[in-house]
Amino acid sequence: MSTPQASEEELGMWVRIGTDDKITLILPASEMGQQAHTGQAMILAEELEADWNSIQVVTAPRSSEYVNPKMDPPFNLQMTGGSASIAGFWDKLRQVGAGTREMLTEAAARKWGVPLTECRAENGRIRHSASGRSFSYGQLAADAAKLSPPDSPVLKTSDQFRLIGKPIPKLHTPARVSGTAQYGIDVRRPGMLFATVSQSPVFGGQVKSYDEAAAKAVKGVEAVVPIPNGVAVVADSTWHAKQGLDALKPQFEGGESVGLDGAKASAKLRATLDELGKAEISADTVLDVEYELPYLHHATMEPMNCTAHVTADSCEIWAPTQSQESSMETAKEVTGFSEEQISIHTTLLGGAFGRRAEWDFVTQAVTVSKELQKPVQVIWSREEDTQHGFYRTTSMSRYQVGLGKDGLPIQWENQITQSSMIKRLVPPFGWFDFNPETFLGSVHDYTIFPKHFYNVEGVNMTHTGVEFGVPIGAWRAPSNSQNVFYTESVVDELAHLAGLEPLEYRLKFLEESPRHKAVLEQVARQASWGTPLPEGHGRGIAINDWFGPIMGAITVVAEVAEVSVSKRGKLKVHRVDCVVDCGLAVNPDSVRAQMEGSIIMGMSATLFEQVTLEDGRVVQSNFDDYRIARMRDIPEINVSIVKSDSAPTGTGEPGTSPIVPAITNAVFAATGKRVRRLPIGKQKLV
Repeated sequence: MSTPQASEEELGMWVRIGTDDKITLILPASEMGQQAHTGQAMILAEELEADWNSIQVVTAPRSSEYVNPKMDPPFNLQMTGGSASIAGFWDKLRQVGAGTREMLTEAAARKWGVPLTECRAENGRIRHSASGRSFSYGQLAADAAKLSPPDSPVLKTSDQFRLIGKPIPKLHTPARVSGTAQYGIDVRRPGMLFATVSQSPVFGGQVKSYDEAAAKAVKGVEAVVPIPNGVAVVADSTWHAKQGLDALKPQFEGGESVGLDGAKASAKLRATLDELGKAEISADTVLDVEYELPYLHHATMEPMNCTAHVTADSCEIWAPTQSQESSMETAKEVTGFSEEQISIHTTLLGGAFGRRAEWDFVTQAVTVSKELQKPVQVIWSREEDTQHGFYRTTSMSRYQVGLGKDGLPIQWENQITQSSMIKRLVPPFGWFDFNPETFLGSVHDYTIFPKHFYNVEGVNMTHTGVEFGVPIGAWRAPSNSQNVFYTESVVDELAHLAGLEPLEYRLKFLEESPRHKAVLEQVARQASWGTPLPEGHGRGIAINDWFGPIMGAITVVAEVAEVSVSKRGKLKVHRVDCVVDCGLAVNPDSVRAQMEGSIIMGMSATLFEQVTLEDGRVVQSNFDDYRIARMRDIPEINVSIVKSDSAPTGTGEPGTSPIVPAITNAVFAATGKRVRRLPIGKQKLV
């Protein structure tokens, strides 16, 4: 005999409770492997006083209710980024959980006809102290749903936490292990078709011609549909769509990056710096150096994809997206529908790192489905994904730093040039050639940003933009992923020039930043900084913080890398020590995982990764020529979390940046050779 399906009651927009006592939490973050769902669920369930074993989660639909309350314009959107999933929703989720708990408690008190003060919530039940009676949350949900949420619910004190601060197992792990987790490419709809795409290899180019008849002659192919900058082939399977695309043989023309290659890009960067001009330094000891970084691809394991079903009066989207806001806006633009006619379902994301904050793949799926009035899944090949990204910009930064007799800077001049990501979001930045990305993570004294944690005098920074027609986007820890390499490398160079030990030199700048000083000293102790190493080995150290301008609070991360360089010039990273101060660690295991993943990604970019261009096209096409770190490259990683009762501050990105200069500074310690251009790749180290 079948059991009747449990019914659910909605207690506001964040919590649903079933008659079977299952609790569904509607969470605002996209889950891309950073374990935001587990952390956000822990916060809400903690104040709700829920039974953790009863918790299940879904990603919130598009609504202004789920906008991050601590993100400032233009970032106050429903999107996941900026390491803000926990930090941004800390207060909101606690209030929702506590308010729901009080609604359930009031419902129980009314049913029993007893004073509210005699009732308490405990592990998914409301208990009456005097009589010992209790109701489960499922028994109370219908009555509680009729009550108004309290304006100022009473929050727990930290000593009352049962879940927060514990290494709770991740909610999605069982489904990932069993293969039942639904990523974007797993979506299946009745009558669904499949599409593959070909886009202009030169950025901004247009379709010149294609053989539609040949494509439609391929078994299973149903349609050929134009899309922005390209064309899609639609079939009854992805394989048939790919075969149809091969037969289509699309040709392209034009584009914004025509003729661009790596040498031309570097030359233009250098010429732009020359136009800014070097500063005059009035000091006896001067450092005059130039650093350069390449374009980087996000290299997510799951290629770009989206499923859409557009009818005469509705649009439904299933997307692995970081930005429900952008997905909604592009759907409105393509269909002409109102928001009420459009629904967005966010699947799990098979990696993102900023790439899935874009919406090009959503635009394509909606465009094709609108044409056919059928559900269509667009999925990119790995080659299409690699060659049509929104890349971290290439950049070049030049420094002239004068030292006083004590070895400390008395004049710090920095010129930097790169393409701007933010001007797409805030066009006035482009109009006035102002790029705030050039300042964040650098040593500066610009008035609109908080003072850098290094107390450096005489700082002057100038910048100007340079455009190549290459799409630029957010790459994990935007700004910091470039500027921390520059800054921490230059500080290391200054220490050597001043004849001072690198750790000791950094500490001289941190007297007014005790939090940073403590983290730096702790990672040095953890890494046994200063103790002897075998011949050919070296240690490097670096520190950064994240993300004051938007969140109003920072995470501090310091890292030490130990490397060796053989007599034949072979580089190996043996060990990385990391200390993170992120306020209260909601789930310490997730924080460690974030630091480990960040370190590996930053290390990969340091050693191997780069996007190169020939005739305006990306050369790399797959993991055979876009080299990323593999298991054999991974060092021992030791992560320590500073104990804190402060509000959480975010961990998704701040560990990625300091590993880069930590490695290159370690190379110098081992060999005496400075690395000023990345990736290290096949550069001669001996």
